[in-house]
Amino acid sequence: MSDEKNPLKTKQAAKRKVMDLIARRDHSEKELRKKLREKFSDEEDGMEAVEEAIAYAKDNNWLGDPVNLAHRLADMLHRRNKGIYYINNYLKEKGLPAVETDRALELEKALAIVKNKYDEDYDFTREDKARVGRLLASRGFDSETVRKVLYEKL
Repeated sequence: MSDEKNPLKTKQAAKRKVMDLIARRDHSEKELRKKLREKFSDEEDGMEAVEEAIAYAKDNNWLGDPVNLAHRLADMLHRRNKGIYYINNYLKEKGLPAVETDRALELEKALAIVKNKYDEDYDFTREDKARVGRLLASRGFDSETVRKVLYEKL
């Protein structure tokens, strides 16, 4: 039996890979499973090794609470001035639950983006407002926030 086809070596390698990934940063279970499948998909019993490695991480309490992880990621994205749609889509891709929106925070972030791009006393034309609306929508802000910025704040 060669070393490459040894199922025990594959399982040990999968466990080491889980430890390496979690040591770098927190991962959701879905992320870990995806990364491990990419790495061990061509192995003979790679899927079994992946599941065993995920179970090993759970047994050692290395996988945090998904809600807690979702809130930490959402806070990081809020600091980057991303809108709630962007944030919830990002969390969904990671296999994490969505977070609730805070209208005041969303409005504050949207205004910060506009103030960063335009002077305080800039006279917005109709085309400029349309451009700002597209910018905010592309950053993941909901239509109510975009409307408030365009018609109440500018």
